[in-house]
Amino acid sequence: MDITNGDVAATQQHHDATKRSDHDDSSSNQNQSIHDDDVSVSSIITLSELDPPPSRSEILRDKWLESLSGKIHFRVGVTVMALIIIDGAFFFFLLVGAQNMCTPRTNCNPRNWWYNFSIQFLNVLFTYLATVSLPWRLSNTAHLFNGSGKHNRRSSDAGLDLYGRPTEKIWYHISQSRRRIIVFFLILNSLTQYANQATRIIYYSFELQNVFPGTLWTNLFFMLSMMCATVAGVLQIHAEMGLRKVHPERFPPTLFETLGEYLTKVRNIRRRTREEGGDEEEPTRDGDVEEDRRKLERGRSFFVRNIHSFFSNVEPSLGLWGL
Repeated sequence: MDITNGDVAATQQHHDATKRSDHDDSSSNQNQSIHDDDVSVSSIITLSELDPPPSRSEILRDKWLESLSGKIHFRVGVTVMALIIIDGAFFFFLLVGAQNMCTPRTNCNPRNWWYNFSIQFLNVLFTYLATVSLPWRLSNTAHLFNGSGKHNRRSSDAGLDLYGRPTEKIWYHISQSRRRIIVFFLILNSLTQYANQATRIIYYSFELQNVFPGTLWTNLFFMLSMMCATVAGVLQIHAEMGLRKVHPERFPPTLFETLGEYLTKVRNIRRRTREEGGDEEEPTRDGDVEEDRRKLERGRSFFVRNIHSFFSNVEPSLGLWGL
């Protein structure tokens, strides 16, 4: 599927892109003002003005999703992600025998006990993410596969939120067909992860999971779960990157892009200060120092605004992954 002709073309129906300014500071202010204006697009149509009005199930869904959008939930999600990286690395080292606890390196105690503990803990973390992300996944599935005709209460066309209202959340600007594929694999990821967790409960020890049929079921559902998550993640990242590339003035840049731009500005200012300070004939003037300080402050302000805009814009995207 061509991201430019699919996702971007559908998105362009709702918004005409404007060109970026060449000047860094004016570009930053322009991007921020555009985003601030776009954030309020969906608020033009309030829930009380919807036709048909929100159903009980939709109100319940909103409360469910709202409960998963707080700072505490996000911090827990980030912590879980960090634990997955740490425990995943520990599991890998034990798997390949990169340990000095005992010999033979790939089959001995206490290595085997820690190996089983690490994979069990890893599965608990994956199950947590599969569970807390399920409300977002089910909500989008119902929205995208809600039938047609009189049963089609809320349009799921590109650029429309769960109520069929115009929105600037980047997830909803991915083409309808692409989002359907993504949520399909995300639902499969949750289901296979639950099956994987069940096998880890049944074959709970290293000895049980290391012989047939434990080896079959634990590895089968583990691989299926990882494959489904990988396919969904690649499709979603590719689609959102394509939208940002074509509409950079509309969708906030990623954290890495924002950080890179800010650090570049800081390095340029410091380099210029060193160069001018090293010239004894033309010492750095107080006005130049003050101007550099103001540029740094504007850079920090831009950095903070873009981070806030980014997380606000990708809330549904992160919710699909338990963040």
